Amino acid sequence: MSILTKNRVHIAIAAIIGTLLAVPGARAAMDPRFELDPKVLAGEKDGAKPRTATKKRTSRLHAKQSSGAHASGIYTIKPGDHIFRILMRDYGLSNNEAEAYIEEIKRENNIYDIKRLKVGQKINIPLVRRRADGSLILPQGARGDASTQDGSEAAPAQTFKLESPNAPFSAPEAVARVQNVWNRIIPPISGQQKPLSFKSPAFSLTLDPERFPTLARIGGGRIILDQNASIPPLLKSLIEDKDPSIRIVTEAPAGTKRFMSSVLAAAGFYSVEENFSMEFGVDPKLTVQADFKVEKTAESLIKQDIVLVNSGSTSLPSALGEFLGKEGFSLYEPFASPRPLGQHGARSIDYVSVKKQPEMIDSILSSLSVTPERNHSLDVFAADNNGISLSVNAERYFERGGKRYVVTGFDGDPITYTLFRILEARGYAVVILDAQDDFRKISEKIISRMKLKGVYGQHTLLQPDQAGFSLQMSGFKLEDDLLPAGGIFLTDRPMDRIIRDLFTENGFTINSR
Repeated sequence: MSILTKNRVHIAIAAIIGTLLAVPGARAAMDPRFELDPKVLAGEKDGAKPRTATKKRTSRLHAKQSSGAHASGIYTIKPGDHIFRILMRDYGLSNNEAEAYIEEIKRENNIYDIKRLKVGQKINIPLVRRRADGSLILPQGARGDASTQDGSEAAPAQTFKLESPNAPFSAPEAVARVQNVWNRIIPPISGQQKPLSFKSPAFSLTLDPERFPTLARIGGGRIILDQNASIPPLLKSLIEDKDPSIRIVTEAPAGTKRFMSSVLAAAGFYSVEENFSMEFGVDPKLTVQADFKVEKTAESLIKQDIVLVNSGSTSLPSALGEFLGKEGFSLYEPFASPRPLGQHGARSIDYVSVKKQPEMIDSILSSLSVTPERNHSLDVFAADNNGISLSVNAERYFERGGKRYVVTGFDGDPITYTLFRILEARGYAVVILDAQDDFRKISEKIISRMKLKGVYGQHTLLQPDQAGFSLQMSGFKLEDDLLPAGGIFLTDRPMDRIIRDLFTENGFTINSR
């Protein structure tokens, strides 16, 4: 039989089926999810359309678009509606086009289960547009099309493939990593590892576990990883109808946040929060960010059984992972590699722990690479000049960069103050400290007189990066040619062990003064 004859037979069959379905008084209407697309019966395969139907199909689509009906906007769900049926009936999409478009609708409306739409529910359907040849232009980022709304080619990052040049792992390795982590989050129960198989008097369906690996769901269900989005919509509906505990994820497991979001949403957890952030302490303040925070059950928070999941390629520092574990968080990073040491401006942290003012002064000066002379006598006037001999006792005296400095306390005696003014007139830089001056005030006075670059504040010493954490602490971030390379960070803030470990693991040196 010739191809043309076959096509005519198929078209005739399709017409007969359509006529039968339209007969009034039929005993039961066909589930719209299992409606047959006439183009399938007409012999269309792999996107190839019969020559005899092309002109008519294109004309109908152009007429629907030009009328402006259902171009985009809010659609109200009616009794018996199904998203596939809406797209094919009211928007003129084919079965394959609807399958690609439905993913964008689910993301746009935050819908996971398309079978649970409620009558009266309003959904936003993005603009449906076509090119001159009648082919569909999908919204930017929708699966299955690399074109933007204006018909131009989208950036390569907007096309989602099973494997991309930038993917850190091959698909099999990514799946293996996810399964390894997932089995610790939800330990599989007996029977969950068996191949999926469905049998009835009408059909028999089996899924190859190599091509469609599975993950456990809360309550004993399973997640099917449809890596190539190769399960047709009709089979998806059939599988989920036969076993409501099954969810099918069509994202490619290329180590992306998008993939992990889909898997976590399908797992049946009590709560999944994306872009989670938490703070520990005030000063120093440790901020930890995670891609996802998961509460497996309603009691997870009370039992301190919270799961954190990161999808990035760089792991959190080991010290931080141990700290989170003690705080009741289980951290999982399936795609992460050991974290390299970061590069930071100030790599030396000088911690001033003493509390008495004289010792504090010495510690601050030591951090600035200064060793002062104590109780040093300074000759202001020599007797051989004008017969007047005057010397002033300096509590601390040092020279730096060709300049002379005096650091001394002031008890309110006006004579003492006059002597300090005489020293300044003779070219000394005098730092006068009051009895109530604390670490910040003493440091500010000394730094100001020495004209060092640096101000007091809560500085971010460890910047947020792919690993998702940052560390802020109050102190002086100082830079100067006479200071160690990279400058120093001067602080009096006590540091817990985790703070010290994070600093040292990231290449900082901590000096206790």
